[in-house]
Amino acid sequence: MFSLMANCCNWLKRWREPVRKVTLVMVGLDNAGKTATVKGIQGESPEDVAPTVGFSKIDLKQGRFEVTIFDLGGGKRIRGIWKNYYAEAYGIIFVVDSSDTERMEETKETMTEVLRHPRISGKPVLVS
Repeated sequence: MFSLMANCCNWLKRWREPVRKVTLVMVGLDNAGKTATVKGIQGESPEDVAPTVGFSKIDLKQGRFEVTIFDLGGGKRIRGIWKNYYAEAYGIIFVVDSSDTERMEETKETMTEVLRHPRISGKPVLVS
């Protein structure tokens, strides 16, 4: 009886918990695989992905979480807008194409710039 009561109390406690909204920003060089990664997270096939022009916004529901991922284009001209998304982001996903050895130095410089930005300070960063 106690176990049943405890389970009911736990269920009621979870039921009352509000939905948590989380915003993530996905960045990386162009052709690093950001959009393919998002498609994989969504359970879709990452084949035949076109380059992202500007950004795309993806909304997911995972349990009690409503997750918004901003998949930001990685071309040199568009990287300047990344900082506009940092303030509202809970965390950053930085996608690296490990097979693109010729661009590793550019990847390193870009990642360093992202990590040094004051609006990133204290936020979790996933390197994928």
